[in-house]
Amino acid sequence: MPRPRKVFGEGEAAAPVLLLPDHLVATLVPTLPKPAQVYELMRRAIVTLALPPGSAINEKAICEQLGISRTPFREALLRLSSENLVTVVPHKGTYVSHIELQNVFDGQLVRDALEMKAVRFAAVKLTPRFLRQLEFNLHQQVILAAEADYDGFYELDEAFHRLICDFGASPRIWRIVNGAKAQLDRVRRLAFPVRSHLETVLAEHAAIVDALKAHDPELAAAKMQLHLDGVFIVIRELIVDKSDHFSRSAPDDLRRFEATLHNTENRRRRAGLPRPRVNRSPLTPH
Repeated sequence: MPRPRKVFGEGEAAAPVLLLPDHLVATLVPTLPKPAQVYELMRRAIVTLALPPGSAINEKAICEQLGISRTPFREALLRLSSENLVTVVPHKGTYVSHIELQNVFDGQLVRDALEMKAVRFAAVKLTPRFLRQLEFNLHQQVILAAEADYDGFYELDEAFHRLICDFGASPRIWRIVNGAKAQLDRVRRLAFPVRSHLETVLAEHAAIVDALKAHDPELAAAKMQLHLDGVFIVIRELIVDKSDHFSRSAPDDLRRFEATLHNTENRRRRAGLPRPRVNRSPLTPH
């Protein structure tokens, strides 16, 4: 992952000021409105962990780096704060928020509700052009996975899901999903270097494409559910190995979520409801 640049004060012992990676700064288009661009740029820096949880956001330094006034920067911070990606501490400063598992679970609920419906519609409406787009995206994923380009792979992963939402439903649905899953995105990005995880994601994406090719909406939904739940399998490992990225309540939040899943499954069995076509608890190794 490209590391953010650091600027030191007059004393070398001073805490470093994190600036944005140059490859992100280069995406800023001077002729386009600034607030939305700065929001997207800052969000990418936070999600890809270029600005890690707990790091201070130096408004003056970043505005100078981007060549912008503080007004569009503060508008971007308001949006990031609404997604719980940044925390403003009165009289102290603004910091990248630690990952709250409850927000991760909330984002998953939104994906479950909307992406599952969108992939069903996409299977019914499949066209050769849409299929070519998906297969080209999948081909690029294979290349970047082999290069261990985690940031590039994340962008392609996002594009894969956006393609399905845009085609199956509409771009508005993707905007709703994207706005709800910011904390989940950080966990997804954090999981990519975990052993065998990229290979698993690739196989799950390929299975979704195969189900779409078969024009089978229920199979496509089952494969999508398996894929969406997959990120949770590595959460136990992440909250131990990357504990500094998560809030202190993460272990307790995880236990509560697991208990809810267990109770929900027991109630399904008692009610005689059929088991899902593809069944894998998102927190139980498969």
